[in-house]
Amino acid sequence: MRCTSCGAELPEGTTFCTSCGAKVENAQPIQPAYDQNFQNQSYQSQNYQNQSFQQPGGTYTGYNQPYQQPMQSFTPAVMEDTTPITPLGYIGYNILFSIPLVGLIMLFVYGFGSNTNINVKNYARSFLIIYLAIVIIYVLIFLIFGAAIFGASQS
Repeated sequence: MRCTSCGAELPEGTTFCTSCGAKVENAQPIQPAYDQNFQNQSYQSQNYQNQSFQQPGGTYTGYNQPYQQPMQSFTPAVMEDTTPITPLGYIGYNILFSIPLVGLIMLFVYGFGSNTNINVKNYARSFLIIYLAIVIIYVLIFLIFGAAIFGASQS
C-alpha cells in the first residue's frame, strides 16, 4: 500500500502516513484476530449455572439461584480486662511479688493465667524477666569469683 500524498510504502491497514501524516484514503480498519477456540456462549449457558462465586457478603451459586447468606457464628466474643492498675495496686503487687516463694508462684499465676487483667499479666511477666536477669547475673558472679577463689587456693 502506498501513500497518495508522498508515495511512501505503508503497512497494510494504516490510516495515516508515517512519513507525511496525510490520511490514507483506501485504508481498511484493522480487524482483531478471531480466536478459533471461542465459543459463542451467553451468560445463561450451563457453564455459568454450575459455578459459585465468592462475594464479601456471601456466596452466589449460579444463574437464577437464590443468594445464600454467610454462616453466622453465635459464640460471644471474649473481651479482655484492660482496667488500668492504680498506684496502690502497683505497691500491692510489688509487696506480693517480693514474698520469697509465694511471690514467685503468684508471678507465674498472674503472668500466664487466662483470666487475668492484661496489665497485671504484663507487669508479672516483666517481674519474671527481671528475676531471670538477676539470677543470671548471680550465677555469672558466682562462677567468676568461684573460679578466682578456686584458682588462688590451688597455688
